[in-house]
Amino acid sequence: MSTNDKDPEQKTPLQLSRRSTLLGMALGATTLAASSLVRAAASDNSKTSQHKGAYDVIIIGAGMAGSTAARELGAQGKKCLVLEARNRLGGRTWTADIFGQQSEVGGQWVHWYQPHVWAELKRYGLEIDETPGANPTYGTVLINNELKNVDPADSFAMLDKGMKVFCGDLINAFPRPYDPNFDLSFLKHDDISIAQRLKQIDLDITTHTILESFFATAVSGSLETAGMLDQIHWYARADNDMGRLLRACTQYYIKSGTSSLINSMLDESKADVRKSMPVRKVEQNASGVTVTTQSGEVFKASACVVAMPMNCWNDIEWSPALLPGKVAASKERHVGAGFKLKIKVKGNKGAYQSLAGVGHPVNMVYTDHFYDDHTTLFCMGYPTPGFDYNNKDLVLKEVEKLLPDAEVLDTFAYDWNNDPYSKGSWCDYKVGMWSKYGADMRKTEGRIVFAGSDVADGWRGFIDGAIETGLRAGRVTSELLTSKA
Repeated sequence: MSTNDKDPEQKTPLQLSRRSTLLGMALGATTLAASSLVRAAASDNSKTSQHKGAYDVIIIGAGMAGSTAARELGAQGKKCLVLEARNRLGGRTWTADIFGQQSEVGGQWVHWYQPHVWAELKRYGLEIDETPGANPTYGTVLINNELKNVDPADSFAMLDKGMKVFCGDLINAFPRPYDPNFDLSFLKHDDISIAQRLKQIDLDITTHTILESFFATAVSGSLETAGMLDQIHWYARADNDMGRLLRACTQYYIKSGTSSLINSMLDESKADVRKSMPVRKVEQNASGVTVTTQSGEVFKASACVVAMPMNCWNDIEWSPALLPGKVAASKERHVGAGFKLKIKVKGNKGAYQSLAGVGHPVNMVYTDHFYDDHTTLFCMGYPTPGFDYNNKDLVLKEVEKLLPDAEVLDTFAYDWNNDPYSKGSWCDYKVGMWSKYGADMRKTEGRIVFAGSDVADGWRGFIDGAIETGLRAGRVTSELLTSKA
């Protein structure tokens, strides 16, 4: 019998409370934690209108990449204008109040294996905290629709074994993981999807399922379209050690929130920061760049940094037009289209992790925090045919497979795919995308420099990758301004 068939007054396993919000509405800052947005708006208004007249640089996007670029250029005395489409800062990182607790809606985890973000934490004296589910004390794996107990240590060992088999002869394809252009011979393998590669290798069903769960969570989308190379690159960044990779991806987060890093950078930048300013048109000529917003405001500068998701590049009118590779990549979009659903359940569940392979919309459940009377957990996955994470009955059905007999008190997810200023979650390249569009995506076009985690050479799709490209954009833009002077 479904939950809809039960007495509405009877509290049952996986029944949502009346306070539940399954979906934070899609438009960047409409319904989630209004009080947080008001506080953010109040604090950021102090940064506006510091400069009058023309700017040295206009930066489109106030995420990690744009904020880093603004900080770097501001340190050189450049007048910067930062235009953010949303009425909040952070882009695909967003610290908000969920279940009465400070939480990250978007990008979250950082590690000392990630050099750029770690340097920023040290620079601003920001502390880290730990996600308990990254070191689970017990775990399960869903195999043939049967939930089996698997010791987490055994699960991690099988994952590493499976990844080595998956990589095969390509395990050393990235001798310099932060400089993939050092040896481009790996690109000849850019025609193989993760799903295709999984069919080529022989693994026992438990190891195969665990590996599928990792990939589905890592790419945040379909393994049929996700290129194999991105995941081999992930592994190389962690010295081909799955334990290190998992720690870098899931364990530590900024204790004061990602917003504290964004605010620190923008405070230092002395930039003029303007929110709720989506850009409609960018024009450039020999004398400079003109940016027109959706509301019709016009700003001029000597150069421009575009620090927005690649999926949104085509939403701007460019004159002259962007390189064909950028246009095609933006039209095709990257793989990332998943969700990070957060649930609150009754009772102390401890440090738990549960995994499911392809075919299940929820591929991983693991503990965020646990207390005496309740536990919060992350549910990671991506929409599959027949599943809609706006439908709470479907969500509860899937969560129950990995977390049976749990009484869900509240649940929250944010729809990054329908957010017009992201149109997807974090970036993972589709089959062929790296070789077809990679070079064009990273090129400076005249006075316009491109940044953002989607074009990072190292930790693409991560906070670290965004900062990497912001640093690069600051350097390249400074050189460009010097050469044009």
